[in-house]
Amino acid sequence: MSLTVVRMARPSREWQESYVRVKKGQRLVVDAEGAWSPDFGNRTGWCGGDGVPNLIAGDGFLMPGANVGALVGRVGGGDGKVLALGHRYDNVALDDGVLYIAMNEREGRINQAGSLLVTIILFDADED
Repeated sequence: MSLTVVRMARPSREWQESYVRVKKGQRLVVDAEGAWSPDFGNRTGWCGGDGVPNLIAGDGFLMPGANVGALVGRVGGGDGKVLALGHRYDNVALDDGVLYIAMNEREGRINQAGSLLVTIILFDADED
């Protein structure tokens, strides 16, 4: 049996609760559609869930090493490991807890635009 939930993701580095509780071992699929823009100062640069191609985030971002503006997630509280979700994520959950989503953005940036429509699908641990 599976569960499908659709959420709108705001373009912010603030963690947004998806209200979907994940159990360790469940298959988690996340699909993201739409366009958003990280804070580029006085200009707008649109991207999808994969973020800005070839613009790698450094220190001060939620997930250094991933693309700036990429959709990221974490399962559980503030100490949960940050996951690069991108426009399509399909993996087995390694932790229990609520799924949170955010934009991979630099600390202190507040001038983003757009949104992503995020579809979250959970499969029971024994389903293929």
